[in-house]
Amino acid sequence: MNHAKILNLSISSLLLLSSLGFANSLEVKDKNPCLSTDPALGDSAFWASKAVEQFADGRFTDAVNTVDACFAQWGPEAGQQQKKLHKKRNSCPPTGKVKPRIKRKIEKDYLMNDVSMALWAKARSQHELGHIDLAKQTYGQCVYMTCGRAWDPKGWFWSPAKDCADKARALLK
Repeated sequence: MNHAKILNLSISSLLLLSSLGFANSLEVKDKNPCLSTDPALGDSAFWASKAVEQFADGRFTDAVNTVDACFAQWGPEAGQQQKKLHKKRNSCPPTGKVKPRIKRKIEKDYLMNDVSMALWAKARSQHELGHIDLAKQTYGQCVYMTCGRAWDPKGWFWSPAKDCADKARALLK
């Protein structure tokens, strides 16, 4: 499996993999969620996947702690990538099924995708924990990463930022 496919696992896929025992192979042996122990995953992909896995497993505090442990390492650079896209007024990649050329382009923005997914896992976890003010802040960070995309192994991309915006909007009602 290539880096982009693994880093963009959807929640449903992680739940399935977890039930099959695969997700346990992603556990960090040395307790440093910022360093990959999986040769098929880069560090930022490992970190984001770990946070999503923890969220999917209902380990919400662990997901928040994982994101917090490594966000300073990748968040600023991903934020700068997104800022450049905002300044250039470039449109974000599409969601849904895309042509192979577009998929490769999306995969090149792996850091933005990883950070977007990690923020999504953190915000959703804070929400589940009832930490609503913190969740609102993290949803805001996630929404900023408008061009981050997550791959669903069923063959399409989705936007963590859009999901975060929908969840944040519901909190404001």
